[in-house]
Amino acid sequence: MGIDPRISRSDFFRTVAVLGAVVAAKPAAFPQTAEEWTEEDLARAERLAGITLTEDQRKALLRNILSQADTMKELRAQPIPNHVAPMIPFRVWGRQGEAASDTFVEVAPRGRIRRPERESDLMFLTVADLGHLIRTRQVTSRLLTEISLERLRTIGPKLNCVISLLEARALALADTLDEETKRGRLRSHLHGIPVALKDLYSAQGAPTTWGAAPYQNQYIDSDAEVVKKLEAAGAVPVAKTSVGALAYGDLWFGGLTRNPWNPEQGSSGSSAGSAAAVAAGLVPFAMGTETLGSIVSPSQRCRVTGFRPTFGFVSRAGAMTLSWTMDKCGPICRTAEDAALAMSAIVGLDPKDPATVERPFRYRPLRNLKNIKIAWVATSPLEGTETASVMETVLGWVRELEGNPQEAIFTGPQAGIDDVLVIEAAAAFDDLTTSGRVDEMKGSLWPPIFRSAMFYTGVDYLQAMRKRTLLQQAFESEFGDYDVIIAPDRAGELLITTNLTGHPQIYIPLGPDEQGRPQGFSIIGRLYEDARLLAIADLIQRKSDWYLRQPDLSGLA
Repeated sequence: MGIDPRISRSDFFRTVAVLGAVVAAKPAAFPQTAEEWTEEDLARAERLAGITLTEDQRKALLRNILSQADTMKELRAQPIPNHVAPMIPFRVWGRQGEAASDTFVEVAPRGRIRRPERESDLMFLTVADLGHLIRTRQVTSRLLTEISLERLRTIGPKLNCVISLLEARALALADTLDEETKRGRLRSHLHGIPVALKDLYSAQGAPTTWGAAPYQNQYIDSDAEVVKKLEAAGAVPVAKTSVGALAYGDLWFGGLTRNPWNPEQGSSGSSAGSAAAVAAGLVPFAMGTETLGSIVSPSQRCRVTGFRPTFGFVSRAGAMTLSWTMDKCGPICRTAEDAALAMSAIVGLDPKDPATVERPFRYRPLRNLKNIKIAWVATSPLEGTETASVMETVLGWVRELEGNPQEAIFTGPQAGIDDVLVIEAAAAFDDLTTSGRVDEMKGSLWPPIFRSAMFYTGVDYLQAMRKRTLLQQAFESEFGDYDVIIAPDRAGELLITTNLTGHPQIYIPLGPDEQGRPQGFSIIGRLYEDARLLAIADLIQRKSDWYLRQPDLSGLA
């Protein structure tokens, strides 16, 4: 569901470079039938498998290898739809919390909010503030939807962040919601608020392209579960935003998605268009997905707030699968409070996604951090020393809020564990690879990655997953009694660790450094304590006014 290419391991891509050249060769270069395979072929394959056989062992093994090849050919003869999951659902390991389904959210007290003079400024207000304007009848959902659609139509192409508009559907829903408002019915805090959808989510009547050329004319005749829940809560889906092809980076079949703060730069990905659209004030909030950095990374680049929930807290039904054991769905917003409002609408058990669980989501604003146990980590090898000053500032705010942060050290993931993502992604798109259509994705790194993944074995995958179990246990032990971990920028190796363990993470922007580079920090929470994490993040975020800033879009060509 999403990879940030900046955090992938360098040794893996060195392997891809070598194997990609081998497996990109035409199939005719290799034995095609059982009769063509020889012991010499098997001897050459031993180097890739990392084993050494005797001549007698090769003779005995050859018959089994040929039988396995025939079996695999039969398995591949019938394509499997992307949404079909293997019968080995992944569960996070560690403190699980209570099994309950209640959802509660309380917005922080605020004074009277007045509608801004410029209509375009409405799209830069928080979801919570827009909800106030709707409740006090200062704006209508129709007005907000029309403003959002116009900005998506005019600014979206300049940022290359919109794949399709949901105009007719959005306006019809907005009118329905306005009628409900007149009758005194408000569905939730999201009532009447426009939202954009990363184009991994299916939406009836619109193409679901996954950002990739082979799927640009794909229509899925149903709504993703997240879309259904958002509409039930009164949010108005207005557009499908760009996504790096098959959830990798910010390059899709329409080109590069641009960063509103620096249009010469890509927005990062793979929730590229969602982050860019929120940053540019095209929508108040958007839905993204993350497998390995794809909410956090574009949020950092585009200077917005991105939240990756606990694995299994939000249903992925109707969203493209990249990794059955690592995909998560989450919001990209202006504030942590907005993320809580979005989460309250989309959490919950779903029989269509076997990874989902029943857990409560109870969000209440905090007054201080007095009874919160906070760990913090110093500069990560993946982030750089320039993050030190940001951490000093953030830790200062924590102490002002009566918190007592303690420095801690966490073990990083062992190399190779995150290869489970590559293997699962290759399985999810095996039909695309074996058909050769994967080569339609010009400029994408996926073709050699998918092909190289064919050289992993089932043993390799299961061993990596077993090492992942040990990582989960070690991280949960090191997390100890802490409630949250504060980390610089995108959290470095902890981003990789927590995507593997399933822990939630929020990224909060703090503006540029002296060189104009984005700065910010991350907070990582305990499993299924997402609401508590967001309340802590909200309190700290309010020490800065960065979420009120707007990029200068006047120079967009």
